[in-house]
Amino acid sequence: MEVPPAIEARLAELAAAFRRATGKPLVITDGTRRPEVQAELMLRNLERGDDVVRNYANKSAARAVAEAYAKAREAGRAATLAALTAVIRTQVAAGDYVSKHLREGAVDVRCLDLDKRERAILKKLAKARGIAVVDESRTSTPHYHLNFVR
Repeated sequence: MEVPPAIEARLAELAAAFRRATGKPLVITDGTRRPEVQAELMLRNLERGDDVVRNYANKSAARAVAEAYAKAREAGRAATLAALTAVIRTQVAAGDYVSKHLREGAVDVRCLDLDKRERAILKKLAKARGIAVVDESRTSTPHYHLNFVR
């Protein structure tokens, strides 16, 4: 897992503030992703029936990935993964990101071990620092997605 250098200081400050407020560390579970990794994660989500268009803020980019999946899935998993990777690489080259993880502006934080009060503290501390929190705690991989770029 790679923490983007551009956000390292802001993440460290948020983590320190969270530890001061709760006594707990922030556990980072994901950082920067390469197109191949993003494609693998989206393929996993699509295979289990997730609505990736609903789950991603960039609807048009997510729709293009979902369409590539629909067209390629009969060709087998390897071909499908290659198709998704190609779509995501093309998007990145054009400056169009299905996930902020691809542009080195996001990390995911484990939230399963945080109680309601601690979750509220994390959201408040992040917001005060201009970090957007996307609550993905009710997904099949519960976490908070922290966006450091808009």
